[in-house]
Amino acid sequence: MASIARIRPLGRDEAREDVQQYFDRDMALFGMVLNPTQVFAHSPEVMRGARALGTGVAKAGRIDAGLKALLCVRVAAQVGCPF
Repeated sequence: MASIARIRPLGRDEAREDVQQYFDRDMALFGMVLNPTQVFAHSPEVMRGARALGTGVAKAGRIDAGLKALLCVRVAAQVGCPF
């Protein structure tokens, strides 16, 4: 699949030292660096804010685990990603 990214994803070696931890965390959790991490690396402030928002939503526990799994499958199907 061809990339249609408008913002060039950064590699870990191109990212500022203060955000390289997010690359390492992705590798530990997923075995790869996720695209949002590579794009957000352009703006460490946005990276930290997006990660904080995601963590807050996850910790709030407002989404039922079964529904969350269905949402993940649906989103993966929409973007052509195997899940």
